[in-house]
Order: sequence, then structure tokens, then C-alpha cells
Amino acid sequence: MFRKDFHLTHSRGLDSLVLVLAGGLIMGWLAPQVWTFQGQLPITPQSLLVVLWGVLWGWQVGTCAVLLYLVAGGLGLPVFADGASGWAHFTGSTAGFLFAFPMAALVTGWAAEEVNRMRYSASALLLLLGHAVILGLGLLWQRSIVPVEVSLADTLVRLMPAVLVKTALGTLVVVFCGRAMTGHRQVED
Repeated sequence: MFRKDFHLTHSRGLDSLVLVLAGGLIMGWLAPQVWTFQGQLPITPQSLLVVLWGVLWGWQVGTCAVLLYLVAGGLGLPVFADGASGWAHFTGSTAGFLFAFPMAALVTGWAAEEVNRMRYSASALLLLLGHAVILGLGLLWQRSIVPVEVSLADTLVRLMPAVLVKTALGTLVVVFCGRAMTGHRQVED
């Protein structure tokens, strides 16, 4: 967590507001993208960005940025996966994933604040933890609404490559941001 190393203004509150707005903008810009790999499940950066912002800046900034992102999508901005938007997404089969986003940002942000030195392994574990929160709550919700014939284990096996790719990308971002913010002081392994 690098919140203590970010000083854009002379006000911690204003710096936090800048980070929340930047997080909302970045999520709104990148989350609608869908990355497809030949013959594989499409990957959206949505869950990565949600978890990453908490890991980078702590639970308060991360959770507020995610809530801003969700409200923007609910109000009609095309910021959800594949450019979707609207409040209807908070009632359907994918609503559990959306509701899990702020919880994942809170959990990973809080855990990141407890880490003394952000190492490769620590950042990867935090990102995996965030994805576990999102998948756990999202799949629980989805399976309570839609009858699914595929077992939970098979679903998780199918989703695992995407989660691992996002975790690897996120770990690199945490390490590079950490090195930029702290001058190699806290990011090592």
C-alpha cells in the first residue's frame, strides 16, 4: 500500500480525493474492455482494477473509488464489462459480482495496509484474495438465481486461468508503482 508515499498536494484529504477520482476514471476507462484469447474464456480487467486500487492505495481510497465506479455504471455510463450500464445489472445474475467489488477492495486494501513491505508474493496473495472474494460472493449470488448444471469446481477451474493472468498483471503493476513511489525501498522479493 503506497498511500503514505503519495503527496500531490499539501492536504492528505485532497490527495485521497484525487486518488478516488483517478481510480473511478481508470476503472471507467479500462473495465469495459474485453480481452479475448484464441479459444479461451474472455478476460475483463474489471475485477483486477477493483482489487488493484485497494492494494495500491488502501481500503478507504480503494472502496470509495469502486463505489464511484459502480454508481457511474448504475447511472448509465458504459463502464461495466463490454460497455454495459444501468441499475438492472444490480439485480441480475451478475449482481453478486458487482456487490462483491467494494468488499474486495475493502478487504485487500485493509490487508495491504497491514503489509510492512510490499513484496511480489504479498501483492500476488492480496490480488488472489480479492479475486477469491469476488468469485465467492459472485458465484454464490449467481447460483442462487440461475440454475447451473456445471459444478462449482468446474466453474472455478474454467475461471482460474483468467484469475492468474490478472494476478500476474496486477502484481507487476504493484511492483512498478511501488518502485516509482518508494524508490525500491519497499518493493522487493
